Amino acid sequence: MRVLPRHLRDGRRPRQAGFTLVELLMGIIIAGIFAGGLYAFFFAGTDAARTSESVAGAQADGRDALRRFTRDIRQAVSPDGGLTPPVERLSATEIVMYVDPRRDPGATEPRPDRVRYRVDGTEFVREAVGPVGASAPFSYGPFGRREVLAERVEDAGTPTFTARTVFDGTLPLPVVAPGTRYLGFVSVRLILGHRSGNSSESTEVGTDATLRNAVRI
Repeated sequence: MRVLPRHLRDGRRPRQAGFTLVELLMGIIIAGIFAGGLYAFFFAGTDAARTSESVAGAQADGRDALRRFTRDIRQAVSPDGGLTPPVERLSATEIVMYVDPRRDPGATEPRPDRVRYRVDGTEFVREAVGPVGASAPFSYGPFGRREVLAERVEDAGTPTFTARTVFDGTLPLPVVAPGTRYLGFVSVRLILGHRSGNSSESTEVGTDATLRNAVRI
């Protein structure tokens, strides 16, 4: 005699293993919320790291550019024994000077390069050209040896270069030789753009430099 299973004798269906549709949907929703939180946390950290790296890079480039400028302007010297000032001209975005970094302090006849710092679009550049001739007065060709010292320079309506006289008075710009012989201090300010997450921000670096070879009157 065949014996029926108990669930058939009792008229009950066997219990099904697995999840219902509602349970599956709830699980998907909860997993999605959890994954979204992890995604936001991960990319927030990535954006913060990228922002810090961008800011540090902009500041490092700016400081290196300012160190180069400060070194040059402190070594600016007249190319012809004092007839021409160490700085040829100065404007809000450009300065031209004569620099002889190889000069011996005891030398009486320097052979300086003609050096120009300027903002060219979004770049802060240094250009130089060597002297032509055995002795002063020298002649100079067009600028060459172009170096990009900083990128993503922004124009915020403030001048890159400002100046004060040897008497510590503000000097209106632009100024050209022979008026530049009264230059005593030059300030340079660079506003450099950098990325902050998905947006663009800026950081400012600046310095003041004294012309060691300025004419004292």
